[in-house]
Amino acid sequence: MSKEIKLSLPIDGKIIPLTEVNDYLFNKKIMGEGIAVNPDGNFVYSPVDGEINLVYDAKHAIGIKTEEGLQILIHVGIDSVKLESRGFATYVKVGDKVSRGDKVLFFDKEFVEKKASPVTPIVITNPELIESLDVNYKASKAGDLLLNIKLK
Repeated sequence: MSKEIKLSLPIDGKIIPLTEVNDYLFNKKIMGEGIAVNPDGNFVYSPVDGEINLVYDAKHAIGIKTEEGLQILIHVGIDSVKLESRGFATYVKVGDKVSRGDKVLFFDKEFVEKKASPVTPIVITNPELIESLDVNYKASKAGDLLLNIKLK
């Protein structure tokens, strides 16, 4: 029997397919499988219960590993690494345990929009664990059901 994992939308905004993200690492799914969000909000919340296994020095991206081993990357913005953490603040560090809905990151959306794209990919970086992935394109508020993932 396969295990299911439900991911919540980590930020308010409009869901867009990864193929529409203006970055080949994401739109060609080199980074993994998932979706992206054109954000309306400034806060990012954990989409699952898990452990923080990555916080980029530039504070624009966070990795979370679930108990089942699924690795989730939340990458705020396209070309946002060049902002060198300006406009970003993290609330977590590697090794922290998080629960679904915990605040993990802040970004100044208006500042990011001036210098980069605020589009935020949310990808599973180990897609080989996934049997199927269903996207709820109607999700728009942080905490809404975003992905229903069946593991192999």
